[in-house]
Amino acid sequence: MNFESLYYEVISKDRKLYQLPMLLMLRSVAVFYVWVQSLRAGLYRSGLFKTRRLPARVISVGNLTLGGTGKTPTVMLIAETLQAQGFKPAILSRGYGGETVNEVNVVCDGKAVLLDPEIAGDEPVMMAHRLKNVPILTGRNRFKTGRYALEHLGADTLILDDGFQHLALHRDLNILLCDHKSPFGNEVIFPAGHLREPLQAVRRADLICVTRYGPAGNLEAVQRVNSKQVPLVKMTFEAKTLVQVSTGESTGLDAMKDRPVAALCGIAQPKAFLKSLEQAQARVVSHHIFPDHFQYLPEHLRAVEEKARAAGAEWLVTTEKDAVKLLKFEFSIPVYRVCLAVNIVDGREAWNRMLEAAATVPAG
Repeated sequence: MNFESLYYEVISKDRKLYQLPMLLMLRSVAVFYVWVQSLRAGLYRSGLFKTRRLPARVISVGNLTLGGTGKTPTVMLIAETLQAQGFKPAILSRGYGGETVNEVNVVCDGKAVLLDPEIAGDEPVMMAHRLKNVPILTGRNRFKTGRYALEHLGADTLILDDGFQHLALHRDLNILLCDHKSPFGNEVIFPAGHLREPLQAVRRADLICVTRYGPAGNLEAVQRVNSKQVPLVKMTFEAKTLVQVSTGESTGLDAMKDRPVAALCGIAQPKAFLKSLEQAQARVVSHHIFPDHFQYLPEHLRAVEEKARAAGAEWLVTTEKDAVKLLKFEFSIPVYRVCLAVNIVDGREAWNRMLEAAATVPAG
């Protein structure tokens, strides 16, 4: 068991009795963390910590929990929606997992993908490959990356990827994502739980997106903390197509039906990926699950390939995020990525209205 798996086991309800001292230690640290996060938010509210403004409209997407809630596909949907409305969006990401220390990194200039995932992080590069004509930048200081996008890349609207806690930059629309099945995890703050900050932070949201919406969810938990009664948008993420990584050729999901495949992923929600293969009726003969944002080395991929071939897999199937990290490697079996699409099942009118309103407010 790796450290990440051990950590999530300790904070879960299924922890072992001998893990209780570890949980108590984490809870004691969490008390201090709550105090720090509350103080930080209070200092920004009071104006003692400065929130800077850029001369453009800013839309933020983020969550309150650790792990994946679907920020990346939601950010891409926002970019596509804004483009359809005639705007010129740029995406600002921190570039988690990337090695660069530069203040401004142009992953895509709106014409070509310029950086590798090792440098810029896997999610920004994945978005760059998918969107292509949307500028994407990474850097810790979103004010500086945003200013660069406005001055050099022709953007008129900025999208903050994972920006809910980035209080240093003013935003015109604050979108909060909550996973329908487990909106706030165990509702305990890090490091004893899944929350990045106290639940009161929900009040900063202007729009709440309930992702992975389905019959077995907990919408009541979201409604309970939605004291401002902001609009709720319900979303699902659906596998739509398969794309061969080496050639870029697309095919339907039905090509996996009854086919022996190996599954490879390093994402926060691997069960969702495996479920998409199950729904496509693929015959998964080999599973290879790695931690989120995992940096694959040649020896990792050779081992995956050997086990896949030994299990009789005809294809290696992976996620879009993982696929950008496999481009430099040669495989002896075809490698396909599963492309997801966001489906808004309820709240489409509110979604379009609020995005357009935020993008047309006076800049700055």
